[in-house]
Amino acid sequence: MRTLVIGCNHRSAPVEIREKLAFDEAGVEAALRRFREEFAEAEAVLLSTCNRVELYCARPINGRPRIADAVAFLARCQGLDPAELAGIFYHHGEAEAIRHLFRVASSLDSMVLGESQILAQTRTAFETARRAQTAGRTLGELFPRAFQVAKEIHTRTTITSGRVSVGSVAVDLARQIFSRFDDKIVLMVGAGKMGEVTLKHLLDREPKELWVTNRTQARADDLAERIRRDYRGTVRVVPFEQWIARMAEADIVITSTGAREPILTVDRFVPVPELREYRPLLIVDIAVPRDVDPRVGQQDTVFLYNIDDLQTVTEQTLAQRREALTYCQQIIEANVLQYLETQASRDLGPVIQALQQRLHGITEQELQWLMPKLKNAGEEERKLIEQMLNRITGKLMHYPVDLLRKQLGTGTAGVYADMLRAMFDLRMDEEDELPPTESDER
Repeated sequence: MRTLVIGCNHRSAPVEIREKLAFDEAGVEAALRRFREEFAEAEAVLLSTCNRVELYCARPINGRPRIADAVAFLARCQGLDPAELAGIFYHHGEAEAIRHLFRVASSLDSMVLGESQILAQTRTAFETARRAQTAGRTLGELFPRAFQVAKEIHTRTTITSGRVSVGSVAVDLARQIFSRFDDKIVLMVGAGKMGEVTLKHLLDREPKELWVTNRTQARADDLAERIRRDYRGTVRVVPFEQWIARMAEADIVITSTGAREPILTVDRFVPVPELREYRPLLIVDIAVPRDVDPRVGQQDTVFLYNIDDLQTVTEQTLAQRREALTYCQQIIEANVLQYLETQASRDLGPVIQALQQRLHGITEQELQWLMPKLKNAGEEERKLIEQMLNRITGKLMHYPVDLLRKQLGTGTAGVYADMLRAMFDLRMDEEDELPPTESDER
């Protein structure tokens, strides 16, 4: 079977195109059913996330889908003109397709290097394909191997260590200050998008209460309503003119307004620490320009972090992850080579056997033609002639078999095997076919 992947991601296509191509869960299932109808002899796994849409295929030698077929298929599934998608798809065959899948599953191809969500998404895509019966022997072996590679990388390297989003870094900072959250009150000032994302990360720690405030009451009400859908605790809306006074009761304050000047000055903050009995207060200022005067953070019991502070932490984490990238690449390459060697070694047997049968068949035909003509030859001469032909067959077998075995793990064994199949018209069952090669799409 030939292995092929076509797709687009955050680097090859803008979000305007990716959102047109994106499949929800029901859409993936429908697409796989359609694939099974159009390409009955092929296999497929469809991976669709916010950052990528990829179709992994395994097809018979000289079968379909080819690259153009796969692109047209995805376009039809989403009601798009293939011409509209020109230039956004990348494609890889054989060793490159295997390498790409290993990188994707291991989060080396993600927008955020080392993020863990893509592995779960890839598992889900594979399980969906199995239910749809489009993941056969080839992809049924390849994807579990990709999951093993991802596990090895995540276990043996630091590629997934540390937080890499502003929201998750804020949670880490909060955990350094507070040992528990079930008795804490979180105050959200403003309704900015990044502030809301940060807030949702904190809500995963299940604080006691959440208070929301905004200059525009309606926006505060809308934010509170959105949060109530996912948060089991108490959500209150605080009038904007009261939020500084109520801050004395809060433990974590997130600010994300569009104000041009600080809304929390040192003078307005002066009474707050005493009212709090000098308990620790974490302030996360996501706003640009800043909502909180930096001098507020000079108080001994106040921990103030702005957007630059949080992004510095994420950059440090990403730098650490990038340092681990070389080791990750080495693990990928070793596993690609091992996978190719295993597949080729297992599947070369039928090719060699078919070649042997073909040559022995030719020998037998020639013996059947020759023997009646050797009426005066004795039994000993006949045996010598038969031995000679068998020895010639063995010597002819040696060179192509030796060449095939030398190509194990190079990704080119299939090229030579295909040449032998064509030259000697070798007939093999589909399940006995040699793994595909990179030359397939040329």
